[in-house]
Amino acid sequence: MKRFLLLIFISFTVSTAFAHDFISPIGGRAAAMGGSSVASRGLWAMQNNPAGMANIEKFSFGLYYENRWFLPETAYKSGAAALPTKFGCLGLSFNQFGSSKYSENKFGLAYAKDFGPYFQMGLQLDYLLISQGETYGRQSAITFELGILSQVTEKLRLGTYIFNPVSFRLQQSLNQEKLPLVFRFGAAYQFTKDFVGQCEIEKNTEREGISLRGGLEFEALKHLYLRAGVQSNPGILTFGLGYAFSFVSIDAAAQLHQELGSSIQIGMIFSIGK
Repeated sequence: MKRFLLLIFISFTVSTAFAHDFISPIGGRAAAMGGSSVASRGLWAMQNNPAGMANIEKFSFGLYYENRWFLPETAYKSGAAALPTKFGCLGLSFNQFGSSKYSENKFGLAYAKDFGPYFQMGLQLDYLLISQGETYGRQSAITFELGILSQVTEKLRLGTYIFNPVSFRLQQSLNQEKLPLVFRFGAAYQFTKDFVGQCEIEKNTEREGISLRGGLEFEALKHLYLRAGVQSNPGILTFGLGYAFSFVSIDAAAQLHQELGSSIQIGMIFSIGK
């Protein structure tokens, strides 16, 4: 009974806190730093700001899993692969939130280009699919997302990201429901060689107000990173750690939601090549 009541509560809360969860920040590093990711680089930038994958130098692929509130019905899974070429970086990604009874899925094809040391741009085309079981069928849509990174100084980097800028709609829905428009702007600052801070602001048209996110990362030992962060609307506290081996990095995080409780996240990225 307790589990049943919790699922009912989550179903109402998700409609405002995580409605159409196609664009949550992805990756154990982002999860540990309060969800701040718009000014980050690397493989998971493909999901958070595609411009951030422009500097990938090796073929990379990764897996990410989030156990929200320790319920399999609210699991979030993601996979991505990136291939650098002399013309830019190409990427493929897949996200899924939910279970067999209800799920939100996103398939992405991304491209990012480095225009010198101070400016990168990225574009991702998305196919979105909502599966609601045999009773309610499926809804789908095609949209895109854009991102820009600017290395303002040696220590300061700014990121801008927008999802669904032309307001596409979900097909097969009763009211031709609009997809949310999501805008993020943020910064990453390298205080010292071992200490990084990030912050960002997000506006999602499906939510009232704005979300503020921030996080810190400290390299306590060589290749061992400690992280912590905070987010508003909804209120979430985060922490985690990461370790980088020669060809694989592992990032783990935990989050405490002000109403729904705790979640855990783990991600792995493999890099192959010279």
